[in-house]
Amino acid sequence: MKVGAVPEGLFERLVTLTGLAPVPIVETFYAVIAARAIMVASRIGVFAALQSGPLSVEEISRRLGVDARALEKLLNALVPAGYLEFKGKRYTPTRLARRWLTPQSPLSLHHSMLLRFLEWQAIEATEDFVRAGKALDVHERIGEHEWGIYQRGMRDLARLSAGEVARRVRLPAGARAMLDLGGGHATYSVAFCRRHPQLKATVLDLPPAVEAAAPILAEENMGARVVHRRGDARTADLGEGAWDLVLMSHLLHHFDRRTNAELMARAARALRGGGVVTILDMLRPPSPGAGGQTGALLDLYFAITSNSGTWSCAEITCWFKEARLQPRNVIPLRSAPGLSVLVATKPGD
Repeated sequence: MKVGAVPEGLFERLVTLTGLAPVPIVETFYAVIAARAIMVASRIGVFAALQSGPLSVEEISRRLGVDARALEKLLNALVPAGYLEFKGKRYTPTRLARRWLTPQSPLSLHHSMLLRFLEWQAIEATEDFVRAGKALDVHERIGEHEWGIYQRGMRDLARLSAGEVARRVRLPAGARAMLDLGGGHATYSVAFCRRHPQLKATVLDLPPAVEAAAPILAEENMGARVVHRRGDARTADLGEGAWDLVLMSHLLHHFDRRTNAELMARAARALRGGGVVTILDMLRPPSPGAGGQTGALLDLYFAITSNSGTWSCAEITCWFKEARLQPRNVIPLRSAPGLSVLVATKPGD
């Protein structure tokens, strides 16, 4: 999927085709305003207020306790953006907003929109990164009160693909123990355990991540089948021959080449014979432009926030082989376009 200037009407189409449209203005100035409008509407509760039915600007402003005149400007911007409809002096969410932004929707990205505010701060470091080559450590920058926003925002994204990942990754017969590295919110562990009734999962993550994610896991009512463990995946003892599945979701893009190779070797030792290592991440394309815009943008973003970036399928496969794991398959996800799952197996005893 590509972000860009989308012409409205015949004249704009002609101007765009002839190269006369000021595309950089659309993709920077207008895009920034639109993004901020969606984020702010989510944070102050516009879409939540409209879940029960159409409301006038005065009714919404009273419910939210905000200035009616300023709110009207925001609401009007969201109408041509495709998130609100305006009929009979009342606003109502479009199908797009009802599906993705109303908090009660099972697919809601409400908390992910709140996470955008933290990511916005990180993106501001782009120029410093390019000039000096020094990245942020995004996890060190997250404040104590922000860890909950981070975990719930990441959970929103994980819910889109967790069911498909659990369905398409084949576990060894009788698998009973799963280690989820950096899995905080535990959404993937919960999906695997619900699909495999005999399976239990341990989610290893940083102490502040575990503290913030504990209430999220409690909402799933998994009892002792999915538990948290505090630790750093780079240094924690993963055990030896203890697990049937080791999952690393959205983790490798935070680490450098050497750290990932060492982590893969430790994960391989931690597996039982026949066990599987599963990597869920955005893959860096083999050459610029080959993987589309999304892959390139995320490679830049993760480089800014972790001094690493995304990794290619060939690089991850190399780490599999160095750890004496047998690469099995690459699964492009239908539920989360751009994300892929890479699976490798430890030879049986």
